[in-house]
Amino acid sequence: MHASPPSLQHTQHKQQHTLSRAGRIVVLQYDNARNVFKKVHQETYGKSGCRRLVPGQFLTCDPKGRACMIASIEKQKFVYVLNRDNAANLTISSPLEAHKSNTIVFSIVGMDCGFDNPVFAAIELDYREADQVWEKTREADQVWETG
Repeated sequence: MHASPPSLQHTQHKQQHTLSRAGRIVVLQYDNARNVFKKVHQETYGKSGCRRLVPGQFLTCDPKGRACMIASIEKQKFVYVLNRDNAANLTISSPLEAHKSNTIVFSIVGMDCGFDNPVFAAIELDYREADQVWEKTREADQVWETG
């Protein structure tokens, strides 16, 4: 389970974003009166558990609490935009895809960009070239074994 603690700007509520191994992102809000967290919103993003292509390994939010990003170890990333409706209830957008093929993710972070649009950064490794070398090596091994 991963957690990230930002709150939306201009709110008095403290929120916790949590990921589960069952493929859900849950937004919890702290209730000062009862001294407990209550579930505000829950969204399913993957149903096949903890796998390298299913997001859930990494979670980050922008410092203003306007969006959060979840990422898998390989390729897939989703961004959720967080807003409030007229009744001050939390609303979460449908996930925006930010996938990048042939990459392994080491870390993600929400960047502080003031009141501009939320920006996220990722430390990634592009393994396309290494994959091509592996294919050539495997082909050479097959030729050597048959020859």
